[in-house]
Amino acid sequence: MPRPTVRVNSLPARSALALGAALFLSAETLYSPDIKTHPQEEAGYPRLIRLEHAGNANGTLLATFTAAGGAEANAHLPIYRSADNGRSWSHMPIGTVRDSIHGWDLEAPALFELPIAQGELPAGTLFASGTAWNRHDFRQQAMMVFISKDQGSTWVYRSSCATEALQVNNEGHGIWEPWFAITADGSLNCFFSDERPSADGFAQVIAHVRSTDGGATWGPEIFDVAARDGSQRPGMPTVVTLPNGSFAMSLEDCRAGQDADQVCTDYVKFSPDGQDWSPPSSMGVRVESAGARRLLHTPTLAWAAYGGKSGTLIISGQRVVTGDEGSLKVQRQSGRVRMVNTRLGQGLWREIPAPVIVDPTGGYGPSETGCSGYSSPLLTSRDPKDPGFIMLAGTAIANGKCEVRFGSGSLNP
Repeated sequence: MPRPTVRVNSLPARSALALGAALFLSAETLYSPDIKTHPQEEAGYPRLIRLEHAGNANGTLLATFTAAGGAEANAHLPIYRSADNGRSWSHMPIGTVRDSIHGWDLEAPALFELPIAQGELPAGTLFASGTAWNRHDFRQQAMMVFISKDQGSTWVYRSSCATEALQVNNEGHGIWEPWFAITADGSLNCFFSDERPSADGFAQVIAHVRSTDGGATWGPEIFDVAARDGSQRPGMPTVVTLPNGSFAMSLEDCRAGQDADQVCTDYVKFSPDGQDWSPPSSMGVRVESAGARRLLHTPTLAWAAYGGKSGTLIISGQRVVTGDEGSLKVQRQSGRVRMVNTRLGQGLWREIPAPVIVDPTGGYGPSETGCSGYSSPLLTSRDPKDPGFIMLAGTAIANGKCEVRFGSGSLNP
């Protein structure tokens, strides 16, 4: 792999931010594209996990993102490691996930550690996934699944949890945004956004497929969020387990044919077991804080043990807005806050300072940078006394694309 310009290592001392009295570590750069050598290089759509089933390596953090436009011909997913809870990161990738089957671009990653043995795979096996697609023929895609048994250093192809080939139209039939979860029945599930049912009146659906053999094979597709009105486009699912045994999913609901800067409200939907998200037509409950402020675009959700018997849900979104869809007003909190809730997602959420400031946030017009703050992951603690969390985010750089930054914050500023 080429040696990009990487700025990592120690973070500066803790300092107070103007937004509230919160103390947190200042944001630093995990990966900055070398745009002098590769003017179109970019990095975005990050993902982040903490190893919990890796023996002596427990507590290690792994991060990845989509890297594209650099020395490698195709987009790929480099893996970085932190041994000090995100204060510093490896100077170079410890491994890289590439489409080793088709040689296509691989984008929009998921990263997951198997918490239980399944099939012949032991607990601690790592999963990575992304949409591989043929840039010369948009109709060919595969949501490829790779595994690693050495904590991210080497990766081998396992399967594809969804595929498409030679659909009727060149666009509008994609499969995107994978997310893995173990549900109450102990199965491994691949959740994703699916445009393929559009011929049946669904502009896009959120669905999942189920595996009981560690992702070697996958069962039939199950719709989780789906409105047969030709308009609503639920997508970008992230799924977490709640302390009462139920499950929560974050999602955005966009609208076909409408200005993406004026739609795509963020919701949280609930399931008793991670399998049954009925009724599919329901988007769930809107993520909203005081003053009717709500999140727009690309949410990610995490649960922390801190915050009482129900713990704390924390969610990111690309923008904070008020008003009705079609006449939204972007608020000054955009790119500067996350939202938290200590009532299992019910009622109003509370805004807290974001440890990585994203300014400007991503937009969707022809001259706007879309990757800024696009799907920013949050990593929390399972220690009920620890309010800390870590955030990664794509932030805009001089070439109109993004680098990846990281920082640590507090759930209780």
